[in-house]
Amino acid sequence: MGIIGSLLSGIVSLAIFCASATVVLAIVVPFIGIVVRFRVNYNPRALSLGPGGDAIGIPDGGEDGRVVGPRVTSLLGMFLRVRRIEGWRGLYKGYMPLLLYTMGNTLFSLVWIGSSPHSPKGGYSIPRSSMFQSLVYALFMSFIALPFGILTNRAITTPHKLPMFAPRVSLKLLLTAYERRRPWILYFTPGLLIAQALHVVFVTVIFRIVRVLLVPALAYGLDGAEEDGTLNKISTVKLSFFILFQALAGTAILCPLEVVSERLSIQRNYTPGAEFEEEDAELAAAQAGETGVEYIGQGEDVLNLRSASGEEPYKGLRHTLNRIMEEEGVTTLFRAWWLTMLGAVLSGLA
Repeated sequence: MGIIGSLLSGIVSLAIFCASATVVLAIVVPFIGIVVRFRVNYNPRALSLGPGGDAIGIPDGGEDGRVVGPRVTSLLGMFLRVRRIEGWRGLYKGYMPLLLYTMGNTLFSLVWIGSSPHSPKGGYSIPRSSMFQSLVYALFMSFIALPFGILTNRAITTPHKLPMFAPRVSLKLLLTAYERRRPWILYFTPGLLIAQALHVVFVTVIFRIVRVLLVPALAYGLDGAEEDGTLNKISTVKLSFFILFQALAGTAILCPLEVVSERLSIQRNYTPGAEFEEEDAELAAAQAGETGVEYIGQGEDVLNLRSASGEEPYKGLRHTLNRIMEEEGVTTLFRAWWLTMLGAVLSGLA
């Protein structure tokens, strides 16, 4: 009875966890989808004719804010646009890959590591350990999360109705034939892995070093300080400087990395030298509706994606940063900056 009782208890706990994860994601996924769409929406500056007849970009879109593609200036604006064009179903695109990853990774973390999960959308929850152990753990979890992040972002930004329980059909829409034949090529998406690795390094090493130097009592976060009885020894002035550093550095460094990562994650990989039509007939057929997959939008797309504009693909982290600033302006790198700032401050105290 002891073994049977333990087995039943485990099954019940697993069922409760799955149910809770489903409910939590039902609340979180729409918000994640809005942020991703807001950041990847491609708005190059409108062009004007210069004195010599050459096309030149209008700085910041000109006085009238002219840009190419739907101009959405806030998360609320993006929410309303998605709701109008795609309906409530559109807000839940990306739900399945996030659910599968969250369930699998959480079980792995709880059983083998005893820690909270890492989200493929950029959050880190690391066991109490040394800085090196934290870095290795975060890099490993980020490495595992990368393909799920790619699938999630592409599912969110596709204009198609993805079947929830037909993964093979969905994968034909989300991945090129080259990526399906060689799934490891996702890790070689130009600039994506290094952008995520830099994000991890700043969160787990640079910010932690500053925290130890300014507020040693918070070396293991507020919980650690409370356990060690050092919470009342924290200097208010130093804590204020640390929070200010987290806010400014988090916004200036992490936000551009997050925007770049999301832009790169939706950029597809093709066989070198192959044209789209030759490389991916199945994807073209699916996009044309020949596989029964319909468009979710009502006569227009929510987003203007760079891949649909005929521009050359991003070639790496530096190239992506430069192209975004040249084509859309530096402010594009700071879309939804306040979310990154809030996350940086809270993670600094965790």
